[in-house]
Amino acid sequence: MNNIVVICEDINCGNKLQESAKEFNYNIEFEIQNEDTIINEISEKDIKDASAVLFVINKGIEEVNEIERFIDVEYYEVEPCIALENPKQVISEIIADLN
Repeated sequence: MNNIVVICEDINCGNKLQESAKEFNYNIEFEIQNEDTIINEISEKDIKDASAVLFVINKGIEEVNEIERFIDVEYYEVEPCIALENPKQVISEIIADLN
């Protein structure tokens, strides 16, 4: 199964993307970043093994906590409202781009 790592601001967004990804035989692991807190931190190995990293945040990539973990990985950005409204489309567009 292919993996996508998601960095998001709340569990609801992570869960919706995770459920949508299953329809495409993709697995999503997500961590939640709020202010200076990381919940369910994803390991560097899981990040390197992922097909892509998706940032679903309302701040710039440079403001992500421990951003150095994501150097040299394929990444995508989407606003949380878009991911919440249509998680299936977000996942399908990433998969189409990867293929």
